[in-house]
Order: sequence, then structure tokens, then C-alpha cells
Amino acid sequence: MHPTHELPDNPALLASMLARRTQTYFDRALKPYAIGFSQFRMLGFLYRHGDTPAMQEDIRAYIDSDKGSVAHSILRLVDEGYIERTQHPDDGRAYEIHLTDKGEAFRADFDRIAERWSDRLVDGFSAEQCSMASALLKRMIDNACTLLDDESEER
Repeated sequence: MHPTHELPDNPALLASMLARRTQTYFDRALKPYAIGFSQFRMLGFLYRHGDTPAMQEDIRAYIDSDKGSVAHSILRLVDEGYIERTQHPDDGRAYEIHLTDKGEAFRADFDRIAERWSDRLVDGFSAEQCSMASALLKRMIDNACTLLDDESEER
């Protein structure tokens, strides 16, 4: 379905539509791996984080989700063998997250799946347009965060 002739000129609605299609793509592409888009985003954080263990709370903040959803997604990654979760040695309420061998081995597929989506999104764009699109999206995200922060302070 290509409804571009019916799309609104409202950036918020367009972002929402793109986010939904992004989740649909990743959920379909990840089905053979028994994970979904939330778990994919968590693995992306871990890949960028390097060899040091990540804290569960850092993952939660990165994907901007509630604690319950993150805990559920992490347990799914543990059950599927992509990560291990251990209690932090100095804080029994905190958890460290480590990639397993299976999680490390998934990195090549992770990159392939992510690149396919990214490449398709900017198909036909010049390098300058790609750079501009990224800059505009980052600015919109910053603006959204500022608005949410302002509203939190007003309460």
C-alpha cells in the first residue's frame, strides 16, 4: 500500500505512520529469530555498548520504555539465548546484561536487517538529502523531548 497521495502534511502524523511501518518491517524480518522490534532495539544498544555489561536501566532509558515492558523483553532475549542477565554485584536491585555467543553471532544478521530498512527508506535520496533528513529528524526528537520535559516540570 502506497498512500502517499493521501498523506497529511502534519510531521507528527507522518512520524507516527513511519514508526508503525518500521515496527511492522522489523517484526516480520525478526520472526525467524523469535524476537521482535523491542528486543532488536535492545540488542542494538548492547552492540553499541561494547564488551562491558550494560545495566538494565540504561537499556530502558535508551529505548524509552517502561520498566515492565523492558523486563519482559529482556526475559524473552534471555529465554531465546541472546543475552544473560545477572544481578549487579554492588546493587541487588540492579541487573547487568551481557551478550551471549548467540547474541554476538546475531550481529551480522542484525546489521543486514537494519541496513535493508535504512537503505529502502532513503532510496532515491542524495547524500545531502540523507544528511538533511537525519538532521531534521534529530531536531524533531530533541523538540519532542524538550516539550515532554517542560510538561513534566509544569506538573
